[in-house]
Amino acid sequence: MLRLVLGVALAAALVAAVTPALDGARATRTERLAERELDRVAAAATTLAAEDAPGARRTLTVSLPARSPTSAPLAVVALGGVPDGELPEGDPSAVTDSAERDVFAFRVADAPRQVRRVGTDLRAVRDGAVAESDAAVLVLRGGKTYKVTLRLVPLDGRRTVVVSAEAR
Repeated sequence: MLRLVLGVALAAALVAAVTPALDGARATRTERLAERELDRVAAAATTLAAEDAPGARRTLTVSLPARSPTSAPLAVVALGGVPDGELPEGDPSAVTDSAERDVFAFRVADAPRQVRRVGTDLRAVRDGAVAESDAAVLVLRGGKTYKVTLRLVPLDGRRTVVVSAEAR
């Protein structure tokens, strides 16, 4: 009986010691998967703006990880800005939007928001119409696959990539 109690206590101690490392590994995996998908979208948008004629389009399938034994939940992915005007921890100038550049943002649950620059201006499509303001962002949720469409349009005298997404 004593061996059983000691075995259970040892197993509980091992699980308690390993759990934080597993949580960190899941969060890191989710961050890398989200970064990979956003890198694909950023590369397509930048190439589209630099090389193609207005009216050109690119369509990508973007799969955002769901909560699983190997992945932490992905709280939000935002294309074209930071949702609700929230600034990430650290350097707030990292999210500066301009006519030439924009940003993507994502957050793994219980982690700080990550922001990545994009080398072109983006505008989100909401309810079938191009957003009037650069402040509007396209928000995607983890655990889903999206068909993301990028279109190059002349807007306010400059080449702008319009981004829309449809859950599949």
